[in-house]
This record gives sequence, C-alpha cells and structure tokens, in this order.
Amino acid sequence: MARQNVTESEYELMKILWRAEEPMTIGDILKLLPKNKWTRTTVSTLLVRLCDKNVIAYDSKGKYHYYYPVLKEKEYSVDESKSFLSKMFGGSLRNMVASLYENDALSREDIDELRKLLDTEK
Repeated sequence: MARQNVTESEYELMKILWRAEEPMTIGDILKLLPKNKWTRTTVSTLLVRLCDKNVIAYDSKGKYHYYYPVLKEKEYSVDESKSFLSKMFGGSLRNMVASLYENDALSREDIDELRKLLDTEK
C-alpha cells in the first residue's frame, strides 16, 4: 500500500483499531478514548478522513458503521520509519545510529542489543 499521511489524531484512532479484536463503532472507540478527549463529531470526522485515505474501511449493519483497519500496523510502522530516516538522515541508518551514539543518546544496553540484533542471522 502506498504511504499514507496519517495525522497524530488519526494515529490515535488507528492504535485503537489495530488493537481491537473486531470492527468497532464510533461509540466503541469513544469509550476507549480519555474522557472528553474528542466529541462524537470529531471522531466521526477523523474516521471519514481515514476512510478517504483507504487506511480503514467499514461495514454497515443497520444504522451503525463498524470500522476496521485496512493498513496493517507493522506496514505503517516500517513506512513511517523509512520516511523519518529519509527526512532526518538522508535515508542512512548508519548516520542515525552515529548521531545517537555521538550525542550519548545510546546506553550500553542499547549498543549491546544492536550488536545482538545485527549478529543474528535471518
């Protein structure tokens, strides 16, 4: 699936839908948001935008829409990571890790975990 520009607010709804075991109504989603986070209208608007982006879809049953993700969380995560890497480090993972290392942003444990990960054959 092509890269979709999902806003921070839309991403909050995506996280709820990704963790759901079945399609959800607006009411179901509102119950999982912090109290008074958004109105029903705001959630509805965000869901329409996500549908327009083909990131989610819905089935109609009676007067309710049951929303579910079309875009897989892992696919989105990889795509966002690549976009960040491209924008911030010219697409170079090495440059990103070097920047973190040079700025003391990696702990000894982080470095050990990276070594183990890189030494593991796929």
